[in-house]
Amino acid sequence: MSRKPDAMRLLTMARPDSLDRGSRRSADDLLVEAAGDSGAAAAPPRRRMTVVTGIRLAAVAMAVTVVTVVLVRNTGPETAASHPLSARTVLLAAADRIENTGAATGRYWHSVGQSMALGQEGRAPAGVEPKLVDYRVRCTHEVWMARSERKPSWLVVTAQSGEPLTAADEAIWRQQGAYRIGACQGPGVPSVGGVLPAAPFAMRLDDESAPEVSYPQVGPVHVTTEEVMTLPPDPVRLRSVLGEWARRGGYQAGEELLYSQAASLLSQLPTTPRVRAALYRMLAELPKVRNLGTVTDPLGRAGRGIELAGWQQLVIEESSGRLLAVQEGSGDGTGMLTSWTAVTSSGWTDADPRLPETS
Repeated sequence: MSRKPDAMRLLTMARPDSLDRGSRRSADDLLVEAAGDSGAAAAPPRRRMTVVTGIRLAAVAMAVTVVTVVLVRNTGPETAASHPLSARTVLLAAADRIENTGAATGRYWHSVGQSMALGQEGRAPAGVEPKLVDYRVRCTHEVWMARSERKPSWLVVTAQSGEPLTAADEAIWRQQGAYRIGACQGPGVPSVGGVLPAAPFAMRLDDESAPEVSYPQVGPVHVTTEEVMTLPPDPVRLRSVLGEWARRGGYQAGEELLYSQAASLLSQLPTTPRVRAALYRMLAELPKVRNLGTVTDPLGRAGRGIELAGWQQLVIEESSGRLLAVQEGSGDGTGMLTSWTAVTSSGWTDADPRLPETS
């Protein structure tokens, strides 16, 4: 059997008040104006986060019990003096910058990234409680999302490695048969069902017979390609649409679900520059967002860290406004990063998907 923490427990909070449209002043004006507030005390940054969308493992066999629990880890500390700007100022500046990016088109939206997740897994005969192995799994992946819903979309995992965290974990793992550890998981990584082969492999993402793992997904909710492509470029209307999607999936449209939805749209899905700007403006009005100052993403790239409620984080490239990474934390005050996804490239292409021969 498979067991994971209830990732939706934080998504059922009451829906916050409606948002007004964010400022449309230029990024440079906002940053210059905010510099006058640099003497204001800044709250010490919390460093954790956690959004979970990953590949779910199928049951291995009737005689075997599989337990999987995804955890999460964190970034380094920053002094208050290093991030005097408010999160709202940073997000509105990023919106102004990314809005001016030229829109493109093509047959497929192609995104490439790397992910990490911590987890636990154990195997034992049926009826026996398994000993759990703490592990870390890393993967490199590509998403090929077809513009036409008549064409298949694909998740391609080009590399994957999982390892026990400690010598004690490795000893338990070897006693249990030294099985392949974990699956490609991380914020924004599409969920798929079925038994997963070793990397490299490709999985179709448009299986409408299983909506809970169909693609695209925005947060935990399955949507259509057409719905993603026609999102309104206005933060108030955009928040309303995302709320409708949440309720359609049986969730309350609270702030933390909005953050998860925004992370999905910014990291993996083909939103226009104007919609990306609207997403930043929508986030800028949420009361729990916080500027962590300049941080380094898991690939060593510098960006602005924006945190919501202490357990989710965006890393945004300051010069362009593009999203570099989504990070998630344990939410228990330890500052541990338990999962992350770093986006290395994304954009439209007319090329056909490059699929491994094993697919």
